[in-house]
Parts: sequence; structure tokens; C-alpha cells
Amino acid sequence: MKQKNLRKTTWLILLVLLLALVTVLPAAAQEPDGDVSVQVVDFAAFLWNPAVTSVSRGDGTVVQKLDVQGASEISGMTLAIGYNASVVSPQDVRPGDLLPGTRGVDYFFTVQTGGPALACGGDASFSVNLVYFNPTVTINGSGSVLDIVWRSDPDAAIGDVATVCLDGATSLVTDNGGFPGPAVVNTAAIITVIAPSIFTFQIGLEGGKDAGLIVGAVPEFIFTDVKINGIYPCDGGSVGPAGICPFNNSSVPPPYTVDVSRRGYLDASASFADPHDSSSIFLLAGDLNNDNVVNILDIVLMASVLNQPAGASTLSQAADFTGPPAGVGLPPAPDNLINILDLVLVAKNFGASGPTNGVPPGGTFPF
Repeated sequence: MKQKNLRKTTWLILLVLLLALVTVLPAAAQEPDGDVSVQVVDFAAFLWNPAVTSVSRGDGTVVQKLDVQGASEISGMTLAIGYNASVVSPQDVRPGDLLPGTRGVDYFFTVQTGGPALACGGDASFSVNLVYFNPTVTINGSGSVLDIVWRSDPDAAIGDVATVCLDGATSLVTDNGGFPGPAVVNTAAIITVIAPSIFTFQIGLEGGKDAGLIVGAVPEFIFTDVKINGIYPCDGGSVGPAGICPFNNSSVPPPYTVDVSRRGYLDASASFADPHDSSSIFLLAGDLNNDNVVNILDIVLMASVLNQPAGASTLSQAADFTGPPAGVGLPPAPDNLINILDLVLVAKNFGASGPTNGVPPGGTFPF
């Protein structure tokens, strides 16, 4: 009798253990692999870089980047891009610098062309699908996720304007479990067709001032000086509106080395082996004494004009880096006041020297 009760008790214990195991196994199967951490997919915004640019008439090209700001743990994305096909079309769409790894080895990257008009604008579209093979590899930080080479339509006229846009309704970011992140918001940019040139690039000034702005100061004018291959300026001799510099000297073959300087900023130098690679050059603020380094001398000079209006002196005009936005799609205008916003830029770049490579910090290009 005791043996029978013992067997009965043993079976009850085994049954309880079996039920516990059946309950635990599904939960364990849902736990991520030890190498894969739980993700919180996020981003702050997508931005066009630059948001206002130009392309040469007659099969001209321009490179435009689509940047993500504050990306966190992104494993995949679909990006739907609308555009005006009668003005520009995508000649090449390639992975941006922020993406870790190698296309085809670490991640899947495809471009589907020939899409219809999207709600964000344009009359045609294409979409990009990207996903990482290894769930432990993710996109983080700020920088370019797409580099797009736009080609002008042969029939487009000077002054024609194309809208290019990221369509939020049909774009998506995801974590490594296939769960979507925050909603993508429509983000638009414009490309204007200009007179033919071999290549065109855009110059950005940290703080947002228009690089095409010429300021009268004592004892000199402040302007953005450009030398291409050590000799040639932009067409017309100076940087145009919105910091655009076209070059159309057919007797000068590539590669092109572009050197840019402006009072108050560190010099920058960039080389383009192919005109199609030219896009933008960015100048860091803070070099007030024009010695191509940001140091204590510049801090002292900034302190001497702090909280003063930008007057007629070269120093006060050069120290006015920042200002309010001039309008939708337009760069900020200087506010004619040297304040804490300007001082912060000098302090941020303390110790930096030029010439820089013209690439903006974090891959962004804040015109």
C-alpha cells in the first residue's frame, strides 16, 4: 500500500514538473538570443542635406543626402521618395556613410524605381528597402542613410524647380523583431535647374549664415573665397545665393580640389575625383583672428564684442555666426547681435584647426 502511494506521489511530482516545463519553454523560446539585446528603436527626424540646392541644365547632376538624426537601434527601413520626373530623376541611389558594414554582406539594400506619385509631392517615386542580416548590428547616431545622384531632365529649363520628398505615409523604420518605430514625417527639399556647368557644390556656414552673403566691414569686405585647383573661382567670381558655387571651365579636367575660406571660420579643402561626387563643403565657426585655429585668442576676441550689435568693424561682423530662420527652406539670416549663441560655437570648436575636410559634424548640413 505504501509502495502504491509512493508511485502515485512520484507521478504527481513528475506531472507538476512537466506542466511547469511546458509553461516555461514557450516563454524561453521568446527570449532573445544572448547576443541580442532588447531594442528601443527611435529617431528624431529625417532631413535633406542640403534642403535647397541646384542642378545644371542639360543632363547635369547633383548629390543630395537623406540624413537621419538621433537614430537608435534601427535594423531596417523602407524609404519612399517622391520627385518631379520632368525636372530631375535619380541616376544613382547608394548607401550613406552612417550605415555600418558592407552592402550585400552585412545588409540587404534594394532600390525599386518607377513608382507612382506620392502624397508628399512629385509625380513619380522610388523606394529603398534596407535590412540587416545580423540582428545585433543596428543603425545609431546622426548622418546620411542615402546618397542620391539626381540628374536633370534634358528638356528641363533654367529656373524649373523640382520637389523631392520623403513620404511619411509609405516609409517605415523597424527594430530587429520586425516591430515598427516612430512614424516617419514628410520631409521635402527643392532642386532648381540653373545654367549648365561641369559641377556644382554648395557651401554651408556653421551657425546657418548664407555663404553667399557679402558683408561690408572695416577695413575689408567679408565674403566666401573659393579656389578650384588653386586658381579658379566659382562662375561669376563669387558664391551665389544659398551658398551655391557652379564651375563651368571645360578646359580644367577632374579631379578638382576646392579650397574655401571666410573670415570667422576655419578653412576647408575637399577633393572630387568625379564631378558627380560633388555635393557640399562645410565651414566650422570660431576663427576670429584668421590664423586657421580656434584657441584662447579667439575666445578673448569674442568676449570683447559679446552682447554688442554687429557694427562696421571686421571683428564684430565676423563674430555674428547665428540668426533666426529667414523663411521656410531658406537659411538663417545673421541677427546683427553677438551673443551667447555665437560664443557657444567658438567654445564648441576650441582646439580645432584648418583646413578641415569640409564634412559637417555628425554628417548633417544645417543650412
